[in-house]
Amino acid sequence: MPPQGRRTPGTGPARDRAAEIDAAIAAVTGTGRVTVGTGEASRRVRFEHARQPGEAEGWLPFTGRVGELAAAGDTLRVGLGSPVTEPGSPSAVETARTAAGAAGAQLAGGDVEVLVPEGSPELVAALVDGLATGCRGTEPVRLLLPPGQLADARRGLLAAAVAGLAAALVSAPANLLTPGRAARWAVEIAGRAGLECTVLEPAEVVAQGFGGLAAIGAGSAEGPRLVRLRHRVPGDGPELALVGKGITFDSGGLSLKSPAAMQSMRLDVAGAATVLAVMAGLRAGGCPVGVQAVLPLAENLPGPGAMRPGDVVTAWDGTEVQLLDLDFEGRVVLADALALAAADRPDLLVDLATLTYQAEVALGPEIAAVLGRDDGAVELVLAAAAAAGEPMARLPWAARYADQVRTPSGVRNHPLRDSGRALTAALFLGEFVPSDVPWVHCDMTGPAWRGDASADGGTGFGARTLLALTAAMAAHPGPPAR
Repeated sequence: MPPQGRRTPGTGPARDRAAEIDAAIAAVTGTGRVTVGTGEASRRVRFEHARQPGEAEGWLPFTGRVGELAAAGDTLRVGLGSPVTEPGSPSAVETARTAAGAAGAQLAGGDVEVLVPEGSPELVAALVDGLATGCRGTEPVRLLLPPGQLADARRGLLAAAVAGLAAALVSAPANLLTPGRAARWAVEIAGRAGLECTVLEPAEVVAQGFGGLAAIGAGSAEGPRLVRLRHRVPGDGPELALVGKGITFDSGGLSLKSPAAMQSMRLDVAGAATVLAVMAGLRAGGCPVGVQAVLPLAENLPGPGAMRPGDVVTAWDGTEVQLLDLDFEGRVVLADALALAAADRPDLLVDLATLTYQAEVALGPEIAAVLGRDDGAVELVLAAAAAAGEPMARLPWAARYADQVRTPSGVRNHPLRDSGRALTAALFLGEFVPSDVPWVHCDMTGPAWRGDASADGGTGFGARTLLALTAAMAAHPGPPAR
């Protein structure tokens, strides 16, 4: 037995977290502990909407409010709230997933029959998603549903697995999920998920002209990586490109954050983690759309090679970038990645990032901001978010502020203003995407994390929207209407 107060090598939180990520990857590949099937079981989970005015209460004091649980013999009754949502309230899909999550925490293994009220296929998928997400037991659970609901149930399982992987990666301590380690996870996931994968090491990032990514990663001994993944499908169908901000830890660089502001900065990898998790699930979900992903990975640290405020670098597309504030690093690494992804002229380009706190100031902690200059592209992403039950709202494309991010010879990463920074951040990114490429920027600073800095606060937000987006593009091929 080792001495008290000491751990044996290879044990402890880091190893536990690695095991958790391993388990999440296994879930995405179809070997998770929650499965679906058909039939009946002695134990049941019955989902019920709230009683309407005038309805009898029944023999249990059960009102059906969202997430309410009541045991009735071998049946667990679960409240779904009102079947009609009020304007501005959480959607029926989001509410269903939340309620099912509460029920999932009660599952302890074995077969469980799932009884769902009449509703849309999205309701079935959301309930199974929530049950799988909420399940914390170690024993396998099989959810039994009617045969006609199995396809929707499997979609729900995939959504839970993908979002779970994203959440595990975001919550991982920054000393475990470094840029190099994140790139190695990407290679491993690509091998399991049938993806093409290339990784540029630090010297290659510099040599191939990714000046923004190289600059932001220069203060870390770890060095930056650029990961590119592809899910290929036969034929000439639509192509989707995804870019995710991958700052594995953000100290602010030489524009140093306060200690309190730094505590939760492992969340700054959420964009890249979410995109990587979605890519992991495409083959398992039978995605018929070609998808590529570009993940710029870096630590923003004030080491010996760190950039200074006022330094000028050249992005991959040749644009000169003045670095006025090294804590405005996310847009700089995204600039290189967006330019690379846009060069292939995809039918739609979407980036996810925890980019500005002003998006959270504008919309609160639960709603992501969506910005874009193409109405059709923005509407397509917002529709996918609504179908997935992930709250997103549009902020204006404010071209009137474009001069705040431009210099006589290029662009600057700080607008020299304290207001409208979510808007000017999007304008900066737009300088690296040609106007004829449909593109949408999603700033998910608020909903990407829940809880304090010591919590495993990654939520996996955005993963379900991107899965729904691939389905929407498959149903309506071609670029969005402009």
